[in-house]
Amino acid sequence: MFNKSLLFLTIFILVGCQKPESDKQSDGVVTTSIEVKTVKCEMCVDNITKALEAVEGVTKANVDLKKKVASVQYLPSKLALAVLEHTIAEAGYDANETKRNEEVYRTLPKCCQ
Repeated sequence: MFNKSLLFLTIFILVGCQKPESDKQSDGVVTTSIEVKTVKCEMCVDNITKALEAVEGVTKANVDLKKKVASVQYLPSKLALAVLEHTIAEAGYDANETKRNEEVYRTLPKCCQ
């Protein structure tokens, strides 16, 4: 009886430690979160979303204005996280530790600055 209980406990722990299915998908698409601390309004959300979705290999992008996080589904075989961060920075916003393009930032509407 003790051995069966120990076996079930071990299986329960191992299953609970697995990565959630939403982060790892069978078709090779992965989801990552990128901090976008400088996002301020819905126009910012639209700018970042459009910039990310224009990148080949990105299948979906969503920016949460309240949490200041971009959730991006992409094919890591086509591009790296650094490309996503650079794309956001080139749109005029900070992305994780990647700083924004200041020239582009100065051209954003006042509500985004």
